[in-house]
Amino acid sequence: MAKLGPIISLKNITRQFTAGRGETITILDKVSLDIQRGSFNVIRGESGSGKTTLLRILGMLDTDFDGDYQFEDVSVGDKNDWYLDELRAQNIGFIFQEGRLFDHMTMRKNIHVPLEMHGMRDPTKLGETVKKLEPTFFSAKEIAEETLDLKPGPASGGQKQRAAVMRAIVNKPSIILADEPTASLHGEKKEEVVQHLQMLCDAGHTVIVVSHDKVFFDIGNQFDLENGILTEARSEPPSKAEPIPSRMPAEGASFMWGWKPRAPFSILLAQAIRETLFRPIFLSLILVSLIVGVTQVSVFTSVILGAQEYVNEKITQGSRLNRIQIKPKAKDRGKPERFPLRAEIAELAAVQSVVPRRATSTRIKVLDGSTKTYSVTGLHANDPEYKLLTFAAGGPFTGAHDAPEVIVTAGLLAEAYDTSAVGNGTQTYQDFISKPLSLIVNRYNLKKKLVGEEGVTLKITGVILNGEGGRQLYYPNQTLLLFDSLIRDRKGVFTLGEDAGINNWPNAEKLAEMTDFPWEDNLQVYASEMKNVLGLYSHLSKIGYRPESDIWDFKWALDIQDTAWRIFLPLLVLIVLSVAITVAANIFTSAKLRETELALWRVLGMRRGDIVLTQILATSFSVFVGALAGLALGTVLIRQTKAMLVSRAQETADATGGDIQDFDAIFASVNSFFWPVIIAAVIIGVLAALYPAFRTAKTDPAKVLQS
Repeated sequence: MAKLGPIISLKNITRQFTAGRGETITILDKVSLDIQRGSFNVIRGESGSGKTTLLRILGMLDTDFDGDYQFEDVSVGDKNDWYLDELRAQNIGFIFQEGRLFDHMTMRKNIHVPLEMHGMRDPTKLGETVKKLEPTFFSAKEIAEETLDLKPGPASGGQKQRAAVMRAIVNKPSIILADEPTASLHGEKKEEVVQHLQMLCDAGHTVIVVSHDKVFFDIGNQFDLENGILTEARSEPPSKAEPIPSRMPAEGASFMWGWKPRAPFSILLAQAIRETLFRPIFLSLILVSLIVGVTQVSVFTSVILGAQEYVNEKITQGSRLNRIQIKPKAKDRGKPERFPLRAEIAELAAVQSVVPRRATSTRIKVLDGSTKTYSVTGLHANDPEYKLLTFAAGGPFTGAHDAPEVIVTAGLLAEAYDTSAVGNGTQTYQDFISKPLSLIVNRYNLKKKLVGEEGVTLKITGVILNGEGGRQLYYPNQTLLLFDSLIRDRKGVFTLGEDAGINNWPNAEKLAEMTDFPWEDNLQVYASEMKNVLGLYSHLSKIGYRPESDIWDFKWALDIQDTAWRIFLPLLVLIVLSVAITVAANIFTSAKLRETELALWRVLGMRRGDIVLTQILATSFSVFVGALAGLALGTVLIRQTKAMLVSRAQETADATGGDIQDFDAIFASVNSFFWPVIIAAVIIGVLAALYPAFRTAKTDPAKVLQS
């Protein structure tokens, strides 16, 4: 059973505007009006009489009035904007002058807008809903199928208006508001519109028409509006059809409800993409800004990351860039008891550790009975070098003093033993742990003259896969020092003496005493951080030491990295500001040009949240495309720059006989930072879009449509 009483009731509605110099103009003066359910109502009046203002109030587009507006016994004046947006979207269909269709959509798409705003996405269901419109007066003769698939531009005024009527009723609103629906039509076309509206009323819609066209003066309830005063000129009973019921929003809706999107995400995304592509100028401006910015970012990021990866790779490969080797001060040469003052160095803030190091060479007996020379490094118990060794079998020194211990490379082991079966399941590197290794040691007299050689047996404690060279082995530091000082009589140093046999290995107690010598001629100083290496190197030089470091072999890479950072950081700020300003300005400008369109969207059911999300999605789409294009261009520039640097370096190397710098290695692939750049660009675009998007969404549709 239909609800009794008027669907709309106005009591003493007064609407005033402030003109220039503070003058107040009354447009509506204490207007009272009851709209019955299922009735046909015509508000007549000349231009400027206030009828359009009254229509906007009836449509809840204008709430800045005095008086009482009741919709289904709910006071409109007591409700917030987001409640009224929902109430209007659910219950009121608008028919504007000249249709007011969206030019970038087909007429069929225009008709579907209210349905899509309420979640209908299936094209089949959309079509079925349109075909089932009651009353079914839109025949193929009046608006052909092929016409529906065209954009409004070439369509006639009558076809546009019929499409506008279909859009207004497709969601079955309880009320139809028509603002001068025949203004652009003539003759029979006017009569068709009148008939359509009458049929809508007969189908249960409440119809309210604002017009000064005489074709409406003989039907329905007639109201005259003159100088802001409304009078009833004619009364007619409502249609006998069952009125279409109103749909009321839930009470107590939160603030955020008004900003929550109504339409499905897929609909808004498709709309955002259409909006973007339909405005190529604004899209182009954003794309140019993004392409330039992202190209610059990608090139500098490639250099920075590439230099970092290059240096880090060299560190992991054993270049040990955080290590500085130092030799005695000039005044301490030949005075080993005065070198080094290890405490002096260890106290420096940039120093992580200081360990003694000796390096020499030795001869090892190989498979054919001959000897080959290998480099030897002495390792201190606290030496960070231990951390860089990758053991295939065994491990660090055990500390046992029954025989000299040694760590060998897999390559050296292959020359000293037959390791061809390693890896085939019958032999492993573990099988060689504790095996002996024959070493040849030179013997000198007190005058440092070679007087012979001795053989000594070492015990293999570990096999490694890496080292500073292919022919590399490691002793404990005290072992190397012992071998290197065979007959040298130095204070505090254990010596075997000139006539002592090498294989008379000292006892554990004596060997342990050799852990810390006062006369090491080489110290390894490890910086706490890579950034401290150059500063520490410079400081050690100033206080009289002779530092050496691999850092100089790669300083060019570090310089490139440092220079790139110093240029990139301010450039990055400029790029971000440029992109953000460009995006925000384009949204502001675009929204200003689209004010009428956005107002129509609000009237047709969009919430503020729909408008905000649509604009953010449109911006994100533009930024995403621009970032992709920028990365593509950056890739091309990186390749060209690499080719140019390598070519020039090769020319220099050919002319000087030097080695080519590994410039190619300091450029990281775009793939390594593809998604971070894309995500960062989209985030910047979204942040730049937020303020203009929210500001646009808060635009009063009544003021826009009035202007």
